[in-house]
Amino acid sequence: MKRGFTLIEVLVACVVLSLGLVGILSLFVQSQRMMTYSLRLETARRVLNYFEMAYPVPTPEQVTGDPVESDLLNISTVRAEKLCDDLEIRLGVKDREDIADYVVERKVDRIEDEELERNGGIYTVRTTVTWGSTLHGEKPERDTVVRLWWKGASK
Repeated sequence: MKRGFTLIEVLVACVVLSLGLVGILSLFVQSQRMMTYSLRLETARRVLNYFEMAYPVPTPEQVTGDPVESDLLNISTVRAEKLCDDLEIRLGVKDREDIADYVVERKVDRIEDEELERNGGIYTVRTTVTWGSTLHGEKPERDTVVRLWWKGASK
């Protein structure tokens, strides 16, 4: 009597093997996505550092009037390439392409006078780096750094 595998056993083994391979391949795809996102986030942090060098958060003495209206605290959208040019950071072609779609802005949150008095003159300052294309209905990604800024005791 000859021993061997039946056709059904071979087919079942092929299905099990195929399912395992599909699972492994999906993990590779997910890993690639996470690596890409991590690189983009690392670039966002680098751009944020450039922004902080070009536009440091001012001291309370430097800000006259309402911080919410201050041009020193509120910086409208700045492209990452402009930051590098302003700081005279020499970038290679690849680095310039990497940061091409990154923009940064800083805003002070509006706060009610009563809340401002209650918290002793502390404002919330948000610096946001945005990247990614809006082509094909994609949602741009962003990373926000929140810091507290103290104007001093309210009067």
